[in-house]
Amino acid sequence: MLRIGTWRSAESVDVVVCGWRDSGPGQLRTGTKLIYATGGPVPALPGLRVGSRAACGAGEIARALLQGLDVVITAPGCCPAAPVVAAGMWHYGWTRGDLGALAGATVAGLALAAQPGPCVAEICRDGRSSLDGNVTEPALRACLAAWFAGGRYRTPEVTVPLESVRLSQVAPSRIRIAPCAGTP
Repeated sequence: MLRIGTWRSAESVDVVVCGWRDSGPGQLRTGTKLIYATGGPVPALPGLRVGSRAACGAGEIARALLQGLDVVITAPGCCPAAPVVAAGMWHYGWTRGDLGALAGATVAGLALAAQPGPCVAEICRDGRSSLDGNVTEPALRACLAAWFAGGRYRTPEVTVPLESVRLSQVAPSRIRIAPCAGTP
């Protein structure tokens, strides 16, 4: 399971934290990667490998993670869904052929970016996800609709039609996002 969280406050830079825990066969793996989503200063992080240049887009962020960086800085104007899509590409090995997973991660990334405070998204291998935070299904649907100009959201990896987005409120502060359709 891939867990991606944000924390936002007036005192901190905007950070996306990607954590994972694999419980498959073999040794248990856990870890954390940081993706700084703003051009602000990066605090000293002794012992962590920090990227020297800003990555733009999910593909570049994923390549930086695959190269072993612990901290990736994103360029200003980067797609708000890119850190979540990149984390899935890095963790699950998604390629441009995994349209459903990329589409689901894109919706989860947009949903996470729309939250004003701390929030966590869990992303599954098939692109299903859930969002935990101060969030309701109607409010999230309205935020997502604003992103989908002409009924579609386009990234370099996938185009997501708004009609394929399925949200359900499963708890007072938890929304499930069903797998979405995507086209190249």
